[in-house]
Amino acid sequence: MTKKYLFESPIKIRVFECDMQGVVNNAYYHNLLEQTRIDFFESIGIDLVELLNDQGIDLIVYQASIQYRSPIVPGETVRSCLNMRRENARFVFLQDFRRENGELCLKSRVDIVVIKDGKPTRGELLAQLLEGKVSYHTSSHKTPFSANLSNGSLDNILFSYEMKVRDYECNRYGSATNTFVQHYLEITRLEFMESVGESFRLWHEKGVDMMVSRIDLKFIHPMMSSEKFCSMMNVKHVGPRAIFTQEIRRKEDNLVCVRAICEIVAIVNGQLDMGSVFEDFMQNQVPAWLETYRHKKI
Repeated sequence: MTKKYLFESPIKIRVFECDMQGVVNNAYYHNLLEQTRIDFFESIGIDLVELLNDQGIDLIVYQASIQYRSPIVPGETVRSCLNMRRENARFVFLQDFRRENGELCLKSRVDIVVIKDGKPTRGELLAQLLEGKVSYHTSSHKTPFSANLSNGSLDNILFSYEMKVRDYECNRYGSATNTFVQHYLEITRLEFMESVGESFRLWHEKGVDMMVSRIDLKFIHPMMSSEKFCSMMNVKHVGPRAIFTQEIRRKEDNLVCVRAICEIVAIVNGQLDMGSVFEDFMQNQVPAWLETYRHKKI
């Protein structure tokens, strides 16, 4: 029988990995996905830390797309499953989280580029290390899974929020981790909501929970410790979803560091709302906020 996944490992969810809704925070999944990739490489005899220290080779996330299907709660143990293929210079990791009964909790695509001494390569160094250890598919065509984040800078900015990268948010290179980058995007949405007069917490107390159903991220330039940046966004209402188009730019020179598209759905008393919550918010509250905002600027 052909194995469905190249690699599987169990992951147990801890209380500190969850938010006030009692489920794994959407940004924290980056840590869990990365740990699975580390475990996969160790299972075939590749130590990524030694690879970096001895040969100057590192694997950097270039783009990630995560679809959140079913929330995971503290105490649950899920199967973290991984497949891999190569698309030109990128190594693509297709990762799922599944319950023991097969239920899909999360589906993701993570595009990795191979760095040698700080410079991107065509991927041959990793291909040589994998030779004879694992079998994977190679293609010159990118499989459509992630959203197109290659367009120009964000237009029609609705809201912008200034922040600063802190030391504890950074990895060994001194740049913000993928998890904290997604936190910055979430903070921006929260601050926008509060500026309009709403908050996820108040909605939660009314039985309305805002859940990220999908996020697509493109990591364009590292965000270094102590750098100030502006996190910008726009939002539109499409069916049951609120779609946030977001961008992070370094304040010093307006350099684009991250682009993202985040889709939010509302769960009302445990059931998916088909759009009434966002319809009122977008048609009434946001226009009123914009009018007040314009008057303040005059």
